[in-house]
Amino acid sequence: MARAELTLLLRNRMQLVTALLLPLSVPFLYLPLARQGGTREAMASGLGTMFVVALLFVVYYNLLSSYVARRQDLVLNRLRTGEASDATVLIATAVPALLIAFVMIGVMGAIAAPLLDLPLPSRPGVLAIGLVLGAAVMVPLALATANMTRTVEAAQVTCLPLMAVLVIGAGAAIPLQMMPDWFGRLVALVPSAPITALVRLGWLGIDAEGAALSTAEVWTQTTQQTGILLVWLVLGILFVRSHFRWEPRG
Repeated sequence: MARAELTLLLRNRMQLVTALLLPLSVPFLYLPLARQGGTREAMASGLGTMFVVALLFVVYYNLLSSYVARRQDLVLNRLRTGEASDATVLIATAVPALLIAFVMIGVMGAIAAPLLDLPLPSRPGVLAIGLVLGAAVMVPLALATANMTRTVEAAQVTCLPLMAVLVIGAGAAIPLQMMPDWFGRLVALVPSAPITALVRLGWLGIDAEGAALSTAEVWTQTTQQTGILLVWLVLGILFVRSHFRWEPRG
């Protein structure tokens, strides 16, 4: 099933362009900031934002479109009548997008590191935790949004509210440090905020203000940010298990 989904994705030119070209253009948007002497914490946070954008378009948006299309064409229902479990059907659909996302993130990192004058990641394990969990969270978010999406065309609209919230959480619109304390604490719970924080911790081992952290401090913050992502993942899985719409929407 995953191989068939990959074939369908490669045949869909619009989804393929969204998955490949858009993420590759994002690192160059930060080049002016780097040339103006942007701080290393700003560059690291920018890298986290780039990866969030990649996950949004490669995983979230592509899967939203795929799930809606498969549901409306009764493909999901037909697959459920076979030996595969519901989870297998949904995961198989997600595998190609996840694989492409990890490849694109690797390419983006290889482009952005020299472009933004960043060193190699100091703690690759922390970086991997943030990206793997971040990608996993996008799957139930796409499934939840599919519930309120009637057609593939409508996905271009129904995806916007959540994408806007996640972009704000990544600090792309307004840096978290510039937000009011109460709003910053709220935004820090959005899934994209811990992804960005884990990228910064894994790449440079610094906090949001740019202060270097000890190994113990890095893993303490990693545990906290990982906990937020795990909560989102568990809540998303529970929602999908009980509320996902398998039948086409009229």
